[in-house]
Amino acid sequence: MEELKASDPAIRAEMELSAQRLEQFTQQYIQNEYNPLQKVSIYTIPVVFHVLHMNGSENISDAQILDAVERMNEDFNKQNNNWNQVQSEFLSIVADIQVEFKLAKKKPNGDCFKGITRTETGTTFDDSGNDQVQAVQQVHGNFPGNMYLNIFVVANAGGAAGYTTYPSNWSGTSMSNGIKILHNYVGRIGTSSNSVSTALSHEVGHWLNLAHLWGNSNNPGQAGNCSDDDGVNDTPNTIGWTSCNLQGTTCDGVKDNVENFMEYSYCSKMFTEGQKARMHAALNSSVGSRNNIVSASNLTATGVNDPEVFCKADFYAPLRDVCAGSSIEFQDDSYFNPTQWNWTFEGGSPSTSTAQNPVVTYSTPGVYNVTLSSGDGSGTDQVTKTGYIRVLPTTSILPFMESFEAYSTIASSNGVWNIYNQGSDNEWEITQAAAHTGQKSVRLQNIGQPSGGVDELISGSFDLSGLNSGDDLTLSFRYSFKQRSSSNDDRLRVSASNNCGESWSTRRQLLSSSMSLGTQLSSWVPTSQDDWVTNHITNISSSFYVDGLRVKFEWQHGGGNNIYLDDINMYLGDVDPLGIEENTLISDINLFPNPTIDELTVRLSIQDAMDFDVKVVDLSGKAIDTFRIHGKPGTNDIMISTTDLAQGMYLVEVVSGSGKVVKQFVKR
Repeated sequence: MEELKASDPAIRAEMELSAQRLEQFTQQYIQNEYNPLQKVSIYTIPVVFHVLHMNGSENISDAQILDAVERMNEDFNKQNNNWNQVQSEFLSIVADIQVEFKLAKKKPNGDCFKGITRTETGTTFDDSGNDQVQAVQQVHGNFPGNMYLNIFVVANAGGAAGYTTYPSNWSGTSMSNGIKILHNYVGRIGTSSNSVSTALSHEVGHWLNLAHLWGNSNNPGQAGNCSDDDGVNDTPNTIGWTSCNLQGTTCDGVKDNVENFMEYSYCSKMFTEGQKARMHAALNSSVGSRNNIVSASNLTATGVNDPEVFCKADFYAPLRDVCAGSSIEFQDDSYFNPTQWNWTFEGGSPSTSTAQNPVVTYSTPGVYNVTLSSGDGSGTDQVTKTGYIRVLPTTSILPFMESFEAYSTIASSNGVWNIYNQGSDNEWEITQAAAHTGQKSVRLQNIGQPSGGVDELISGSFDLSGLNSGDDLTLSFRYSFKQRSSSNDDRLRVSASNNCGESWSTRRQLLSSSMSLGTQLSSWVPTSQDDWVTNHITNISSSFYVDGLRVKFEWQHGGGNNIYLDDINMYLGDVDPLGIEENTLISDINLFPNPTIDELTVRLSIQDAMDFDVKVVDLSGKAIDTFRIHGKPGTNDIMISTTDLAQGMYLVEVVSGSGKVVKQFVKR
């Protein structure tokens, strides 16, 4: 909230005004309307879980989400099995909040829904919650914050386990009016555990206008917190706890309520009656639109109380691009409560199935449809996903040299290259607007694209199982890119997979600040060979020498200009793919970052294509690593992993037929 306020004076003004109005309403409501002895009707909150993932452990199961909903309902309705174990001083004020959470059964347009979306997006690893919300919106549309409690399950929640904001008219109707939380803090099963399962209850407390017991900061344990307060009379002032010290008395000699859900103690068991009154006030206030969320009309619109009658056939596959001979376990995602399934798998074996989650093997490269008809005996629905499974061709010849001259479109490469676009914005495409070699390159028109979006260019399959562990493999490519301003935060990640894309390992990340050839507001088009930089990746190790190696170029939009790729080559260190000259001078050698921790870039310029060696040498003169590079005219970047080096000073030697240049660097 403090970051939001600092970002824009108008946001600060609106949030502060909302806080004042809500506090005034809260005090009036508690004084004039709230009756702590009255058993009110339970407030029902429609919930949607948005799972952002890249097919990793962050793609949590429906079962884990359902467990999280159950855990929240236990915590908010005094049904958790340990509430009666709180310290005796607080036992009489353990509150039944009378709030229940139900997964929505209707989308905003009224379509049948199960309350869970899944979005394959690299933003799950980002710091920006706004980018994560936009990624979901691009795929699934808008889920207004005055209709649903949106919970975004991610792999990175800005360094926290989870976060949200207090009710505010600034974000009341926005989809961002919700909670972002790490996947391993959701529920008690799957990637999470019982010890952290109250994190969502903590965040919902904030969403319903509860502060931490020590006040409005994320910093417990500080003496100054005694002078702050959470606005609740029955929670003693405290400095705040990150451990479960049940005898703590930190401010006024009164025992602290360490077992409260709004503490950081991780032994949470309770809300207090005072906190209940404050949350009920938030649910009756128009500030932040919490009163609309629990209204009868909204419960009808979101379908939370509708019966779970079968209404939709659906399915998904954990992988859609596979190598020949691979098997896929298809997952039925129909709702609600199907009992019958009839599958058809074009190009697969078996070609049909009546199992709920069948396993299918694909042996022949191509693109194939999948159809599912499911039902419950009284109703059926059918869905066909066209071109859903792609079985990739395999390349086994090195050197591999790609200048994109043979294709008119990415699709015409027949699986040699594949694209993934998470939304409806621009995607990687073959272009004749610019090229380093020949007439074509691959371009992503990044200018004007929503920040945080991710677009991927992914190779087919390489069979490198014939290589030996001592072979020296290098991946090189040329790029051309300019920023629009120095504040742009675009990123290019180059990853490799040794299991045909089931999982990926980042081999190189380039930030726009280091990639950029300058700044230009208008659309960037390279016009000369000097507008291209060659990058050499030397850390594709022997663990990737398999049948099923794939390479991925992943671009994350950050406000910059267009990006072009050309001449993507893969070669062994003793193979010359370009007919290299040996008499060209090497100049402008720079090392960065220096000092370094994990990775060092050696940047140099050459006039013509040439072979040269890059050596990492310790101060005794011992060569630690040697890389044979097939340099290309212009600027060349050679990435060297320094993770395994001990701290200290080292030398980089660049050796060619025309001599040797030595530079120093420091490993921290």
